[in-house]
Amino acid sequence: MPPPTYFVDHKRGEVNELRGLLRNPKVTRDPEKQRDVTKKVIAYMTLGIDMSKLFSEMINLSHTKDLVIKKMIYLYLCSYATKKKDLAVLAINTLRKDAQDDDPMIRGLALRSLC
Repeated sequence: MPPPTYFVDHKRGEVNELRGLLRNPKVTRDPEKQRDVTKKVIAYMTLGIDMSKLFSEMINLSHTKDLVIKKMIYLYLCSYATKKKDLAVLAINTLRKDAQDDDPMIRGLALRSLC
């Protein structure tokens, strides 16, 4: 007898779909696609959907030079660092590197996010 299908979710879900996009090499190479995916993550976050499962993918995405993407990622990191304390340690290296950047905007953003 086949298992009942009413408990099976045929849709992958927003978080899993975004995780797939964040891990996609085509997205990681294109800053415009990175920006779109990051906007979706922040939009779902502001709607109250728990996006903390994407913490490691967002840390990996933070190695970009695009200031808009960095701002959104740091907003995400500041929001979910208390929930994912063990993974928040991974963000420290990126924040330290950005705190020594030549661009004063990136330095200020990193320092603000550290506090």
